[in-house]
Amino acid sequence: MSDSSSKARVGSRRRGYRGLSAEELRKQRHQRLIAAGTALFGERGYAATPIEAVCSQAKVSTRHFYEQFGGRESILHAVYASLVTDMEDIIRNSLTHGRASLTQRVADTIESVVMFLLDDPRRGRIVCIEAVGVSEAMEKKRRETTHALAEIIRRYAELMAEAGDLPARNYRLPAVALVGMFNELVAEWLTEDTGLTAAEMAREAKIMFRAMIFGAQHYEATESEPRTPGGDTA
Repeated sequence: MSDSSSKARVGSRRRGYRGLSAEELRKQRHQRLIAAGTALFGERGYAATPIEAVCSQAKVSTRHFYEQFGGRESILHAVYASLVTDMEDIIRNSLTHGRASLTQRVADTIESVVMFLLDDPRRGRIVCIEAVGVSEAMEKKRRETTHALAEIIRRYAELMAEAGDLPARNYRLPAVALVGMFNELVAEWLTEDTGLTAAEMAREAKIMFRAMIFGAQHYEATESEPRTPGGDTA
């Protein structure tokens, strides 16, 4: 056997199927599995989607599935995390670009995120419905996501306070409440006949945020207990 023939076979093994390396093939399978999980969990629902269905849609063997995921909930975590990452990218780009006022940019960002979840209803269903109540681990992930998104809102609320658009106060709990409100708005649109298009519902979320901002402008700046516009503690 010649050295050139031996080297050719070694090079072929390293390149793998269709000239791709083993790592490249692994990444492709991972992407196809995430896409299949997003489609099926978002259409059928998590409980109604067995691993075999995900593998079939992704054209991936169950052996290769278990090389990357521990089970069905494991891929749900990955699908959920992928959607949250996309949301964070939207938030980052929307808040840091444009010449609109800070308040307007935050409002536009909220509209964009809600639109992302509704424009393809599978995304909203996974994030706001299918991931709910699955397990203690999934609930922990959902709480972490809620707090991460609320922290972004809180930081920008503080910047608005520094600019004089809001009173100085602790906006952590209002921010958590806002995230919960948007979550319920998405779930309501997905499960009930609201009579609104996805774009109209996203705009409603933006209007509600602006209403909160305008309402907060009437509150006194406090360091502890919130107060009503009349001066009494709320």
